Amino acid sequence: MKELLKISNVSRHFGGIVAVNDASLSVTEGSITGLVGPNGAGKTTLFNLISGFLPVSDGEIRFEGKLLTGLPSYKISRLGVGRTFQDPRLFYEMNALEHVLSGFNIRAQQPWHAIWRDRATRREHEAAVARSRVLLEAVGLAQRANDKAQDLSFGDQRFLSIARTLAGDPKLILLDEPTVGLDLNGIRKLSSMIKDMVREQRRTVLLVEHNLDVVFSLCDQIYLMVGGGVVLSGSPTEIKRHPKMIEAYLGTRHAASAA
Repeated sequence: MKELLKISNVSRHFGGIVAVNDASLSVTEGSITGLVGPNGAGKTTLFNLISGFLPVSDGEIRFEGKLLTGLPSYKISRLGVGRTFQDPRLFYEMNALEHVLSGFNIRAQQPWHAIWRDRATRREHEAAVARSRVLLEAVGLAQRANDKAQDLSFGDQRFLSIARTLAGDPKLILLDEPTVGLDLNGIRKLSSMIKDMVREQRRTVLLVEHNLDVVFSLCDQIYLMVGGGVVLSGSPTEIKRHPKMIEAYLGTRHAASAA
């Protein structure tokens, strides 16, 4: 299988604090890859490095062989890397349809084209609106298209943020703690959507998730981060009862009993 994302010996320092320490991992095209670890392990910081929200201190990140290190976030997005955040990061006065539309890179959103609205711009805008409605349907929000984000439940806000990310048609989707705030039915719905992204839409997913049941049921490959570094990788079966995994979550005493 083709390697889509390659992270090689990446570090990120904040003064004397090392948030990510010489981390390396790879993501295979058409896979669901999990990134797990205790709070403060550096998982979200690594996502911020991949997506260009933070600069890399050392090492390099490549997507489809292209060097991402040093690129601004909007250029990384245009190359095909989309992401969600732990907080949905919505504009509460905008409605659901407007949020999904904001994920498209279309001329109608540029000041000059927005003023003149020539025929090509109108057609492009109409196509984006139609596609936005399809995405809202896919996340179960078709009937809420005209509702403001502030009137949606937190769970629905999370699904709206996913629809907005999909509007950019990313090849790689970085999902940062997507089950936070979801009930059991929401988690089942999300899990089904993630499978569909990969199997039907031919996308690739890198997932940071605290719910290990979700990680073990969805992922093809899992990486464990501790103290800013990647300390273990393997299939769900290989990693589930590994002493390093148990130590990371339950402590040394439990790891010793599992060895």
